[in-house]
Amino acid sequence: MTPAGASGATVFALPTAWRPAPGSDPVPETAVVEHADLADGLGALAGICGTDLPTVLLAAHIKVLGMLGEADERCAEVADGAGVRHVTVVRAAATWQELVLRVAKAERPVAGSADEVTYGERALFTAGAEAGGERDGSDGSERSGSGGSGERSVSGGSGERSVSGGSVERPGYGLRVHADERRLTLTAALDPPYLARLASMHREVLRAMAADPGGDALAARLDPDERRAVLGDWSTGPRLDRGAGTVVERIVAQAAATPDATAVKVAGTGITYRELDERANRIARRLAGLGARPDALVGVCLRRTADLLPALLGVWKSGAGYLPLDPALPAERLRHMIDAAGCELVLTESAHLPALEPLSGADVVLLDRERESIEALPATPLDRTTDPRSLAYVIYTSGSTGNPKGVMVEHAGLANYLLWTAETYAARGTGGSPVFSSISFDLGMPSLFAPLLTGQPVHLLPDPLDTADLGDELAAGAPYSFIKMTPGHLDLLSYDLTPDEIHSLAGLVIAAGDAFTSELARRWLEFAGPGGTPVATEYGPTEITVGNSGETLTEPPATELIPLGAPIPNTTMYVLTDRLEPVPVGVPGEVYIGGTGVARGYLDRPGLTAERFLPDPYGAPGSCLYRTGDRARWRADGSLEFLGRVDHQVKIRGFRVELGEIQARLRDHADVAEAVVIAVGPVRSRSLAAYVIPAEGTPMDATGLREHLAAVLPAYMLPAHFVAIDQVPLTTNGKVDTRVLQGLL
Repeated sequence: MTPAGASGATVFALPTAWRPAPGSDPVPETAVVEHADLADGLGALAGICGTDLPTVLLAAHIKVLGMLGEADERCAEVADGAGVRHVTVVRAAATWQELVLRVAKAERPVAGSADEVTYGERALFTAGAEAGGERDGSDGSERSGSGGSGERSVSGGSGERSVSGGSVERPGYGLRVHADERRLTLTAALDPPYLARLASMHREVLRAMAADPGGDALAARLDPDERRAVLGDWSTGPRLDRGAGTVVERIVAQAAATPDATAVKVAGTGITYRELDERANRIARRLAGLGARPDALVGVCLRRTADLLPALLGVWKSGAGYLPLDPALPAERLRHMIDAAGCELVLTESAHLPALEPLSGADVVLLDRERESIEALPATPLDRTTDPRSLAYVIYTSGSTGNPKGVMVEHAGLANYLLWTAETYAARGTGGSPVFSSISFDLGMPSLFAPLLTGQPVHLLPDPLDTADLGDELAAGAPYSFIKMTPGHLDLLSYDLTPDEIHSLAGLVIAAGDAFTSELARRWLEFAGPGGTPVATEYGPTEITVGNSGETLTEPPATELIPLGAPIPNTTMYVLTDRLEPVPVGVPGEVYIGGTGVARGYLDRPGLTAERFLPDPYGAPGSCLYRTGDRARWRADGSLEFLGRVDHQVKIRGFRVELGEIQARLRDHADVAEAVVIAVGPVRSRSLAAYVIPAEGTPMDATGLREHLAAVLPAYMLPAHFVAIDQVPLTTNGKVDTRVLQGLL
């Protein structure tokens, strides 16, 4: 092989989820793929390409390997009389004819040493009637003589070395595929379901090749049952008719049904549903008089005060959508969002005005100064209806270019999501939900509005609120129907609250917005005890309207991170390649989301919208998929395992590195309470840094941790830096603050 750092690709490795558990001693199993019935078609393809049947069968194997890995440079290993050669895993061939021709010419050097990918992870292809060391498929026996190829296999070896006759002594590959004129024989130490899937994929590819040499070689060739699961049964939420009513119309109906019930609790006072509805009507009239209309945006720059919910509902009642403006944000960012969104109106208070000025072309309504004049307006509603396809709000999220991008969310998607939260979260009790996150963070949407759909109160916690006081504030208002927070907040509460307080805190707590570890879920369930506050997960980026999937946990799963849960009603969630083809079970891919919740796109960013919001090949005509940038893989039980961000997947010395895997191994060490790993430095010389919270009473031993990792991870996955920290720094939205961590180096 070419030494590490040389130009070329790395050898193909079997999917991690398919491999035997570390330390196990699996017995290799064999599966046979017959292809004699396809002889005429495969022979015709070979003739068109001017090659032989073994090359066609190798091309089929290459196609299968391409479906088992992500779109990076990899090589298949092929044994012949001269030893083991390397053939590029071709992924871009449009037709079977092109694939066969390219495979015939695709030999290339390999980057990296033989130790970078262990042989137990690798696949070897051989062809011929008598390939040494391979099963011939007729009697299941192992051939160990020199045979026609002059090769023999040595099981369990750790490298390649020459033996007499110029052959190569081959170690114990994780997968061996032997091809002859009638069948492929697959021998592997995989779980039986994965070996069966692998055999089925080879058969589907051979069938397609034989049927049409000019056929589509880019499409995924999965077993029909597996394809139905990953594109239907597992990936599609229930179909429910939600009707045409928007969230604000449903809240109005609730106010009519329970006018004297408490709708909002804030600063020791309560607002009834009647009072909330009437205040919102008056604000709507003021905004309408200033030109508020459908698809126009009204900036709302307020803290969690008694004016917040009447203002948000008043914007909707005027027909407009709202732009949330957190007063805690830097003034420059606030002004940028107002200008970029083209806001003609801003609702705020006098205290926040200096941060907003100068405003170009926007009228400002100061609720504190105009309170008397607004209260003098009629409390009856405007004669306006809201189109479900009009804008409900625009939320700005961080952008890779450094400028935030505005996500346009429509009423139909918001109603679909909030009705699900009302049924799944608010129905857990009668105590409503607390709001303690920024209005610019859509994680808090169900806490703001789901209680109002069910006649329950919204609890607006003090603003600003020190994180250290969150536990006391929540305990004082408990029990709630539900509380939604980040995993970072859940982690803090698991230490700040007593087991009794955790037990009776709420009908449900939901951790969302960041990676949620099974260890944290285990700790929470242990503290809550039998019959105590259960915990759930919710997943979804802003671009699909807050959340798209969720799951209530009865026990922590075996995975390091909590699975993403099942799609909510009227939505879909696929794991696809960059060509929008489904990936097999156990193979990583990118999460794409479709259905009612997909946002309209990015405000005034048509190029970025076209890049991230794609035509949905599996949905209704005109529907879109959102490309999330999140990596995941289906598990055999139909759960979706989160693997991190695409942009958190880094390359070290040319190899893909999953930061979550290193973190998991660090957490396995008895002297580590928590760990975060990030990539640092410029792309060309990027290294890894591990930030470790030592176990109580234990100093961090960088040498010991490095040795611990070296025992379970390859050299390129070892951090160059180890830094002891007291706690994981969080942003104001409860996510890991990587900028603070980088500053500690």
